[in-house]
Amino acid sequence: MFNLSVYLAALGLSGSQIVGIGPQNAFIIRQGIGRSHILPIVLICIVADVILISCGVLGMGKIIGAIPGFVQTVAWLGAGFLLWLGFKSFRAALHPGALKLEGSVERDRKKAIRTILLVTLLNPYVWLDTVILIGSVASVYGSQSAPSFILGSITASVSWFVGIGFFASKLAPLFQQERSWRILDCAIGLIMLFTSSLLVWNYGFTH
Repeated sequence: MFNLSVYLAALGLSGSQIVGIGPQNAFIIRQGIGRSHILPIVLICIVADVILISCGVLGMGKIIGAIPGFVQTVAWLGAGFLLWLGFKSFRAALHPGALKLEGSVERDRKKAIRTILLVTLLNPYVWLDTVILIGSVASVYGSQSAPSFILGSITASVSWFVGIGFFASKLAPLFQQERSWRILDCAIGLIMLFTSSLLVWNYGFTH
């Protein structure tokens, strides 16, 4: 049976976790600005969220979280991955060839799909937030409320990815300027560094 209060709680929780420019969102925004392969990228992100959120809500989050040292190991490995992404963003900001619209956006369909899969499935925050965090909170509401919780979480995911994917193109005229790409790349680099430190602080140590 549909539970509106559970649906709204899941919508708010998932929305708060998904909003923010991490590696995944940064790539979607970049591709959206360049109007390049948005539909398959958005669909991949939505399908990945549906699978991960469903697994977390249906109990996998508790199982994974109970493995000694698993979360801490993922956190440290993930922090290294985010630092590498930050380094790439700073390097792109310094490289003149990466500042042009055509050079900053992935135009090859296979490479674009491969990149979104990497930044989605290798980003530890995606797993920690969807499977463990959302799954743990969902368990509080009980198994009968699981469908409503999953629906609320998926609604947040679909709304966000469709929004940033298809409406980012409105910013395309602004990003015809090299300065705009430089600022974006620097901002993404700083966000990756900040996200990396938060990952270690929140999950890298035994609490």
